[in-house]
Amino acid sequence: MGKLLFFDIDGTILSDRTYKIPESAIKAIKLAKDNGHKCFLCTGRSYGMTKEVSNAGISDAVITNGMGVIMDDQPLILHSIPKQVVKKTLDLIDEMNGGYQIIDWQYGYQNPYNYANSEKSFLARFPDVDPQFFFDKKGMKPISEYPGSDILKIDVTLNSEEDAKRFDEALDSSLEMTWAGGYTNNTANAGELVSRGFSKGTGIKELCEHLNVAIEDTVGFGDSTNDLGMLEAVGTAVAMGNAPDSVKEIADYVTDDIDEDGLYNAMKHLGLI
Repeated sequence: MGKLLFFDIDGTILSDRTYKIPESAIKAIKLAKDNGHKCFLCTGRSYGMTKEVSNAGISDAVITNGMGVIMDDQPLILHSIPKQVVKKTLDLIDEMNGGYQIIDWQYGYQNPYNYANSEKSFLARFPDVDPQFFFDKKGMKPISEYPGSDILKIDVTLNSEEDAKRFDEALDSSLEMTWAGGYTNNTANAGELVSRGFSKGTGIKELCEHLNVAIEDTVGFGDSTNDLGMLEAVGTAVAMGNAPDSVKEIADYVTDDIDEDGLYNAMKHLGLI
């Protein structure tokens, strides 16, 4: 058996500049699979939200920052946030007039604040395209369509650094916040909530235990602060050239920018293709 390869999506497979997957990345992933390596997405998204990058050729995934693992289109591992903790957190965000997206293993459900800002952000980039295309492609739905399913992750968008500080102080102790930006706000006021102790790295470790694969036989590719858990856990950590210094500092290898064939060059350098 080859190695297990884990790929972040935004900024690693999917370019933040072109909103496309570089052809060289698609080629590299196919070659790696042909060489016997097993590829996984490793993301903060739900499984349905990963379908935006289905043309990358990867269907299995560590989702919602390690709170779930999906194989063969079905949940293998799921860890949900207790419903009372979800309610308490959403009430706190509402009190601050902020935005949220609650994520089950399949979709993300946005309150009106986040939904409106997602639409605005999309229209600013693509004024001639129906915003519903954007929501469908990203697996995002309005909160009115939330079916009451178990929640694995909460995305948060607040209006100021002061609000972010107050939110941290009032946050339920069972949750852990990563201020890593979001779909509608790339500042320090937006981030991701999962149960304390969980990360992309814990999801990878659980999957390795299930598959009886040594952690040394794993490679992770990432570009953001929410990839730190993944890069610290895997046997070989690769940071994209477009990653911040805090991510590059813990990597075993720093490759080129995503739009300069970074994934392909890294996989070639490591002998995976």
